Amino acid sequence: MVSSMTGFASMTGESESASWVFEVKSVNGRGLDVRLHLSQGCEALEQPIRSAFKNAFARGNLQASLQVRERSDASSLRVDTKLLNALSRRARIMDRANGMPGATSASDLLNFRGVLSSEKSTLSVAPDGKIGEAILQSIDQAIEQLKDARDREGEALSTILARVVLDMAEEVRGAKHTADAQPAMMQARLHDKVAAVLDDHALNQERLEQEVAVLITKADVTEELDRLNAHFDEAGRLLASDKPVGRKLDFLSQELLREANTLGSKSASLEMTRHSLALKTLIDQFKEQAANVE
Repeated sequence: MVSSMTGFASMTGESESASWVFEVKSVNGRGLDVRLHLSQGCEALEQPIRSAFKNAFARGNLQASLQVRERSDASSLRVDTKLLNALSRRARIMDRANGMPGATSASDLLNFRGVLSSEKSTLSVAPDGKIGEAILQSIDQAIEQLKDARDREGEALSTILARVVLDMAEEVRGAKHTADAQPAMMQARLHDKVAAVLDDHALNQERLEQEVAVLITKADVTEELDRLNAHFDEAGRLLASDKPVGRKLDFLSQELLREANTLGSKSASLEMTRHSLALKTLIDQFKEQAANVE
């Protein structure tokens, strides 16, 4: 089954002391490029995550983020008692000086900058720890979710590519019909041109046939049409494969284009030129869709 390189997955989880969100987005890439953004304290999970992606995918640019939050009971407020005592003494002195003893309350003092600060403990996550194992399990689930998304997209791509191959094969059949009619057409055309130049209808028929034979040999596209059909067969085998075939499909599109260009260069009629141009249009569609295949 053909797999795409585009997809998205998200997975959440929680434990007694933390909760987490893992998201991954996959787009086209020439190889496998994984970019990770991890919360502080989760650096030890980077290698296991990269290994999991490497085992699951062959190609694609993957951007993944892991956000881990400690639960609220893991946070505490720190009171700068030294600063608080100093402010309290100063407040009592000023209150007495103003004739308003006790005017400054404790809540007023706590609002001063630096008296209270949020002190959050740093969570250190190890791959073999309880939280680390739970997070890695969530990541494995997200990877499976991403694989399913890429497979669904790949199924749609396979349908499109197979249809384009059928259209190209139909165009080649038309080109074969045109190629079969070319010798008689070329002979008639050459006869008319020579007759017009010499103004003499008593031409040397043997010499004319020799010249026609040379032109027909130069314009023979039998090999190109045979190779195109062979490429179509190969495309069908690749689309039925359960292995990553994106690179092979890309190379195949280059070979198809090479044959289509040769077909155009050997064209001896407007009809053959039309077949060549139509083929190149279809090959562009094939290449564009194949670029999304893993």
